[in-house]
Amino acid sequence: MPKRKPPDQPGIPEWVLTYGDLMSLLLCFFILLAAFSEIKQPREYRRVIEAIKEALGSTGGIGLSRINEQTENSIISLLEEQAKRDDQRRSANQSPNQTIQGRNDLATTVHQSDRVAIGSALEFNPGSYELTAAMQRAIKFEIAPQIRGGRFIVHVTGHAWGEEDRAASGLSYAELSFRRAQSVIDYLVQECGVDAMILRNVAAGAQEPAGVSLDLGDSGVSNRRVQIYQTGQTLDQIHPDPNFSGRAD
Repeated sequence: MPKRKPPDQPGIPEWVLTYGDLMSLLLCFFILLAAFSEIKQPREYRRVIEAIKEALGSTGGIGLSRINEQTENSIISLLEEQAKRDDQRRSANQSPNQTIQGRNDLATTVHQSDRVAIGSALEFNPGSYELTAAMQRAIKFEIAPQIRGGRFIVHVTGHAWGEEDRAASGLSYAELSFRRAQSVIDYLVQECGVDAMILRNVAAGAQEPAGVSLDLGDSGVSNRRVQIYQTGQTLDQIHPDPNFSGRAD
């Protein structure tokens, strides 16, 4: 009798071969990721990408849509832009043009800002530049406390108006308005303790009337006045040594 053949030894299961192939492909994939993790030359890397796309038959982005333009926010485009900037050595904080200078390197004029009226207008009798008791009270208790101890320039503006003003005083409008403003300044300095350095005498004459009356018997009492304005300029802005310390530049 012929001898019985020994039973065949069990071989390697088919799934093991498939698993080995998958692991090999996965290993190659991770090797490629590690190789591309440090990109030294982005242009050569782009050639590799184009070769892979050509080998795989890729014609565009997701699905069947074809992309004709390069995606601006892709890593490739960003790397190319950075390479261009590095090659040209350009920086956003550098400019080929120097700052254009004006006629003067430093400002020589401080423009006056808006002014604010301090207190009510002080109304004078025709031709007069003397302060009445009512005016003195208004200056002492209403106006002086708002400007005493301050550093802002104050314009004391005098006004004159009408033939009565000129005939009764024998002065021109400019001279009469100047004397009215000066009488207010003298009282502020001598009786109210206001620093004379911040006060400015402004003679407006008859050029800034508050209103023109149609009544011939009234020359306009509100136009024969002194009005006090505080400006936005400080004494330190317009005087090199306002305290006379001898240390002016």
